[in-house]
Amino acid sequence: MRNILFVLMLSCINFVACSSMKQKKNKPSETATAYPFVLKYDRGPCFGKCPVYTFFLLSDHSGLVQSKANLTTSPGWYQAHLDQEAVAEILELIEPETWWTPDLGNQPEISDLPATSLSYFHQKGLRTMHIKSRTTAELENVFEKISLLVSESQWATTEIRPIDIPGPLMTDVIVQLKPDVDINTWMKKFDTFGIQLKRKLTPNQPYYLVTKVPEMGDANDFLQHIKRDPDVVNAQWDEHVKTRE
Repeated sequence: MRNILFVLMLSCINFVACSSMKQKKNKPSETATAYPFVLKYDRGPCFGKCPVYTFFLLSDHSGLVQSKANLTTSPGWYQAHLDQEAVAEILELIEPETWWTPDLGNQPEISDLPATSLSYFHQKGLRTMHIKSRTTAELENVFEKISLLVSESQWATTEIRPIDIPGPLMTDVIVQLKPDVDINTWMKKFDTFGIQLKRKLTPNQPYYLVTKVPEMGDANDFLQHIKRDPDVVNAQWDEHVKTRE
């Protein structure tokens, strides 16, 4: 009888231990200092009282936000369980590769548009989006859904911090220039990166694929300098470098 009770107690202990291990696998631990993410949305300030924050969709599809200004939370780091139907809808909308290369040349400039950026670790490679003064209805639809997700979630303070998922070394950038900007004259601004023109991507639109010499300057600095240039409408990494050759 004692042997039977001992076996039952041992079985219960093992069950509880296994359940605890599974829960730790399925959700980030509060003691963890860093946790990988799959989506990053950064919203900057505007002329009014706009929310300023950086939102991360973690790899387990929970949320992490760095509150900076004008959110319901004070500045700091917060974690929350997210509406998974809303998360699935957002990921479905940004799945098409064409969503990441909108034609912003014909869109009007909006002086009060908050600067926003979106990064997505897609299974085919890193995808990025940076909006300065032009946008589209399709882009704003996704940004509004992310903003709604942030505003409706129940955030709690956390010690968790995001950690980037390592990606391939990037050197090729898709650039959309403003009309009438000469590509060869424009590239002279970036001689320190060893910039080179690989090809024009569209015959009637100012979309170009440019690259840098890997040993000349930092890759991220290369992209950020291009994005900040006043002659640039939009710029992003080309995540399918090999297939474009």
